[in-house]
Amino acid sequence: MNKDLSLLCVGDAFIARKIGVYGNQADIKPLFKKIKDADVSFINLEIAIHNYEGFPIGEGKSDAYGQADPIVADDLKELGFDLCSQANNHAMDYSYGGLEATIKNLDRVGLVHAGAGKNLAEAREAAYLDTPKGIVSLVSACTYNLGVASHARIDMPGRPGINPLRYRTNYYLTSEYYTQFMNILRQLDVLRQSGKEPENIRFPNRDTYFVKGSENKRVLMPNKSDQEGNIKAVKTAKKLSDWCIFTLHDHYSGMKAPTGYRNLELPPDEVKEFAHKIIDTGADIYVGHGPHIMRGIEIYNGKPIFYSLGNFVFQSTLIRKQPGDLFDQWELTTEYSTPELYEKREAPPATFFEDPAYWESIIAEVEFKSGKLREIRLIPIILDYDSNKPLAEQRTHAGVPRLAIGEKAEKIIQKIKHLSQLYGTKIDYREGIGIISN
Repeated sequence: MNKDLSLLCVGDAFIARKIGVYGNQADIKPLFKKIKDADVSFINLEIAIHNYEGFPIGEGKSDAYGQADPIVADDLKELGFDLCSQANNHAMDYSYGGLEATIKNLDRVGLVHAGAGKNLAEAREAAYLDTPKGIVSLVSACTYNLGVASHARIDMPGRPGINPLRYRTNYYLTSEYYTQFMNILRQLDVLRQSGKEPENIRFPNRDTYFVKGSENKRVLMPNKSDQEGNIKAVKTAKKLSDWCIFTLHDHYSGMKAPTGYRNLELPPDEVKEFAHKIIDTGADIYVGHGPHIMRGIEIYNGKPIFYSLGNFVFQSTLIRKQPGDLFDQWELTTEYSTPELYEKREAPPATFFEDPAYWESIIAEVEFKSGKLREIRLIPIILDYDSNKPLAEQRTHAGVPRLAIGEKAEKIIQKIKHLSQLYGTKIDYREGIGIISN
């Protein structure tokens, strides 16, 4: 076997409706052709595919529930996708009933999936795809602590859910700020009155600590079991495959971004360190998703690390039904419709949907030659959204990927070039796409 491979990767697919129906349009057809032409095409499936077989998960949810009808699985397969990740914060939106139905629908169409299962061992296990270019494995994890799977025991079944890569958050505060913080908590009766000041406190939950330190900073403390388990999964997968892909759905942002960057555009240092460990373990590529915007690209030891490819499909306000919990959050009674719920969420002062970064991203074509990275081609896309119009006026088509051309294409590539400079990665702009040569 010659160890050549063309791998196409896209980011988040918060997909609610079929997009294959647009395939003959001039600015979409070339994108769909690239998906089909690649040896292997990967997508992050940030949705549960079911007919509401499960119950809304409720506790811990603070955003829209994701659901797509089973025909969407057929659509993704027909587009040419081979592999998908399920490890994200929407996989368990409809508890195990929704997850089980999603897995059945993916299996039904032959879309290989990783990152979720009936227990932690199954969720963490690699999925394998047989191709003429060799066996490709996929391990997927998520930093979001919601719907997490658990191990089975001799006397107890495991809990269904996603494969976690959890972190505990430590906020270090200097003595002055720490004392002020403790006094505020005491004034609010959050802490018991005590003459002795504690050295640390859990607040507002068990995964967040405020600690007295020499400087003000945030440190993410990795869950040792999660890190070791995912590293072992990659190590095992690499022994059983010719190519290993690791993907992480990451909702953490960097801190103290350099001038000209936003915190949201940076992965935390702790996630960057883990990405390096995964490559050192044997993964051939690391694909990040989750923040819904682009982050930079790093070439580490000759292997590509995509810290986030941004959105590929973004139809979060086209889901036809939402649970009562979400209506309650927005103080809407039962007579209100789902579109009215979306319109209230989108109304000022909300600005989420107005950020152009959510509607501009890239598709990555990664070419390996003789087992080594040869070239990465970055295809700029726009998600059919006009920031000058309310989302309500374009809801039915906003979020569908289209090929960016001209000034829009150059702007997107210049943006990913700017983000990737943080990792010493050089990107050339040629004929409407970005090129990384190795």
